[in-house]
Amino acid sequence: MIFSRSTEYGIKAVLFLALHCGDGQRYGIKTIAKNLNLPEPFMGKVLQILSRKGIISSIKGPNGGFFFRQEELSRPMLDVVDAIDGLHIFKQCAIGINHCDDNHPCPVHQYYGPARDLLYQALKTRTIADFTTDLEQGISFL
Repeated sequence: MIFSRSTEYGIKAVLFLALHCGDGQRYGIKTIAKNLNLPEPFMGKVLQILSRKGIISSIKGPNGGFFFRQEELSRPMLDVVDAIDGLHIFKQCAIGINHCDDNHPCPVHQYYGPARDLLYQALKTRTIADFTTDLEQGISFL
């Protein structure tokens, strides 16, 4: 597993919101957590991080909640990972060796490195809207 649980929850929440936030619709932490079957307190912390980093929008109050503005949907999905875990995860060794690179590889480096790099490029070049379209078309599932 390359992502932390926080990043996994963040990606799921972003995709849920992107799918359901048409016409200014806003969702609270309880609703998002319930729909994704995730723990509410943990989801709240992740959503606050994403909101503070400008990945998603939020409004406080009785009619508030989390939502997307159109321009936020055009951000690369990599921004979600960066906001929560940072990009250092794409440099880490699969088995935790401190100094692992092409010149000094661990036993799984030749397999893990290319897969990790491919994932990085996909998240860097595909937007939140791109991933949402895949869900809407039934190419992928949440």
